[in-house]
Amino acid sequence: MGFVRRSSIMLLFVAGVVFFPATARAILYIDINAPGGRRMPVALPPFVTAAGDAALAAGIPKVLADDLGMTALFEVIPSEAYLEKILPSHFAGKLLSFPDWKLIGAEAVVIGKVEARGDQVTVEMRLYDSTMGKMMAGRRYSGPARHVRLIAHKFANEVLYAFTGVRGIFDTEIAFSARPGKGRDKEIYVVGLDGQDARPITNNRSFNLFPRWSPDGNTLAYTSFRTGVPVVYLRNLRDGTERALVKFGNTKSPGCFSPGGDSLYASVSVDGNSDIYRVRISDAAVEKVVEGWGIEVSPSISPDGKKIAFVSNRGGSPQVYVKDLAASSGERRISHAGGYSTSPSWSPGSDRIAFTSQSGGKFSVYTVNPDGSDQRLLASGDGDSTDPSYSPDGRYVVYTFQKKGYSELRIISADGQWGKRLFSGFSGVGSPAWSPRR
Repeated sequence: MGFVRRSSIMLLFVAGVVFFPATARAILYIDINAPGGRRMPVALPPFVTAAGDAALAAGIPKVLADDLGMTALFEVIPSEAYLEKILPSHFAGKLLSFPDWKLIGAEAVVIGKVEARGDQVTVEMRLYDSTMGKMMAGRRYSGPARHVRLIAHKFANEVLYAFTGVRGIFDTEIAFSARPGKGRDKEIYVVGLDGQDARPITNNRSFNLFPRWSPDGNTLAYTSFRTGVPVVYLRNLRDGTERALVKFGNTKSPGCFSPGGDSLYASVSVDGNSDIYRVRISDAAVEKVVEGWGIEVSPSISPDGKKIAFVSNRGGSPQVYVKDLAASSGERRISHAGGYSTSPSWSPGSDRIAFTSQSGGKFSVYTVNPDGSDQRLLASGDGDSTDPSYSPDGRYVVYTFQKKGYSELRIISADGQWGKRLFSGFSGVGSPAWSPRR
């Protein structure tokens, strides 16, 4: 069976905190909400290999550098400038030569030691403030060697928290659909923020579309045509089991889970008319929440569960609307970028909604306030930019870029100032969904 078995973080790693008492909480060196400020210079010297394959240790500084680079808050000092070599004795009482690190301008230094035995690995990482000459954070992780990149992502979160007081998202993932070969089928995949090691969730050689994460990150909802008709399934990512949740109607697709995870909002077509339903996870009980004479699809619930964004063609063309779920009326259109708008995604802070709109012959990603004001262009290019999904901290958006048969996943900061290609290599890439924090 083609599925990913993912244990919880508590089972994957045994993390021993080695904070000094004076550094048990974050000291706010950097204001994460002040873009354009001075970046903190950080040194990431090669990790020590205490036992096993040296390649495991060699790749970790690069993962840390890429993670910290996403924030635009850190600047990694080139390794050629380093004056001190990290030794095993630095993990047995030997102090760093802080004057040497200050001499090259490093205000923070991350050192690490890796010990691999068989298929298991132990990684110890420490973060130092070289100006004050003290440890800011330290952790020891143990787990399968194949998860060494995830270990690095988790410590990047620690670095960000130590200097900003804000939890990182570097160990989150993106679910998406894509064609793995030349066939017409689509499978569901999950990839980390470094774009490496995309893992298949499905492998049934059918059409599998629209993956959506549960709030705890342990379940994916998606539509599959494996039986010849579309059905919305729930896949448990811990043990690979799944069950059908939405079987009634014709075309159907999941939009989002409720904030509490007890329901799934889905668009379902019955007798040719597509409406939005709330489906209870426990017993599949159904309640219609948005209806009309036209199509009502692509539901996205607000973080407080009180409002829902959706797409309707009630005005003649598909546009994004917002409805107060406690009111019997008052649905209002909020998209005004072009003649065709779709795929709304509510930000975790409830202050913005990202969506796709067609204008000038191509699709672009926009954001707007929930009341329809302050619409802004976020992502555009010489192809189509579609299917936005916010990161759990609201600071980034993942989306699909397509051009002449080529497709890839891209990430852009919510202010549009930074971006990168996340994943390419498959055809038909689409419907990305950002996981919650673990």
